[in-house]
Amino acid sequence: MKTLIAVSSFSSLILFAGCVGPMGLPLGLGPGWDELAGIVIVATIVAFAYRLLGKRFSNRFNTANSSAPQNIVRERYARGEITREEYQQMMQHLSGP
Repeated sequence: MKTLIAVSSFSSLILFAGCVGPMGLPLGLGPGWDELAGIVIVATIVAFAYRLLGKRFSNRFNTANSSAPQNIVRERYARGEITREEYQQMMQHLSGP
């Protein structure tokens, strides 16, 4: 449902920003202001798309990095599941020769 709302909103903004007649954007704000309003609309569309795509891709990367062995050891140490000596030994083992 969220995707449908996002797509329909995005489509509406594109149609609104793209309706340019011989006098410019049909907003009725006057010379200069119509162009500025068009730029603001396009910038809003770009920011919305950037934020939407950024959230989708950052969630994928964060999920992949959160399961790295070093991160798991750090989390276990932070929760108090392992001692300092065990933490150091595991980190040394994971860092390799």
